[in-house]
Amino acid sequence: MSPDSRAAKKKWRKRHPFLFWGGIFLLVLAAGHAAHWAARGPLAGPRIAVVNIEGLILDAAAVTDWLETVCRDSSVRAVVVRVNSPGGGVAPSQELYRAVKRAAEIKPVVVSMGAVAASGGYYAALGGREIFANPSTLTAGIGVKLRLPNLEGLLRAAGIAEKTLSTGSLKDAGSFSRSPSPEEEAYFQDLIRDMFEEFLSAVIRERKLPPEQARALADGRAMTGRQALKAGLVDRIGDFRDALARAGELGRFPPGALPDLVTGPEKSFSLVREIFGVLLEISADRGIAAGQPVFLY
Repeated sequence: MSPDSRAAKKKWRKRHPFLFWGGIFLLVLAAGHAAHWAARGPLAGPRIAVVNIEGLILDAAAVTDWLETVCRDSSVRAVVVRVNSPGGGVAPSQELYRAVKRAAEIKPVVVSMGAVAASGGYYAALGGREIFANPSTLTAGIGVKLRLPNLEGLLRAAGIAEKTLSTGSLKDAGSFSRSPSPEEEAYFQDLIRDMFEEFLSAVIRERKLPPEQARALADGRAMTGRQALKAGLVDRIGDFRDALARAGELGRFPPGALPDLVTGPEKSFSLVREIFGVLLEISADRGIAAGQPVFLY
């Protein structure tokens, strides 16, 4: 570049600083965007996807969406589902199990249990091809529970009375303003039994256990990872790295290779959402969310 050209360029930059620096910013932004898609899009090299299931299971949508995304991504050769959950709602736990199982029909899926993977967390883990647990992971907890709070005494002391009119004798079942009737207790027990049998059948099917053996284990007890291995509820003792190594084998990565990882679902922090989540967890634990009993795995 000639001295005259450089001088002209400097004059233009001084006359139009916003255009110059704005253009630089857009170039940097475009380069970052291209790098992002090169790392996450179809041009990325072979990698392993990590799917996190964390905390109380109240909604499965984020995890199931992420599983569908990684299953569609041709660059993902294997999946590690990392479970660190004590369980949660019955329906969301079932949705997670089915989503993990669908993914395992498309790509190798290895489950890695963290500190706890019990009840609904264990249910979700059943969908994977292989399950790794740490020696002291708390897992199993096969069963269903329903808590029916009774605030009748408190309401009476506060001078509050409630009368509910309904179209059927069971429409108001689970009201926290009174004790459940024998008919209502039998009704809830029947619902719990049906949900339990669904959980138990998944254990029998996925772990290939004799029904009598599985039923003997399904009394709600928690187990360590070592106990669960002995009982046939998990496949191996190992940590997250061991699960990654096994996923690499199943995904046919070169021996000793360190595959790139893509992790999700992405966490989005919101103070309002966090506060609402805490309140929802409390409501679920008390069985009064949305005015309805909440059944938990």
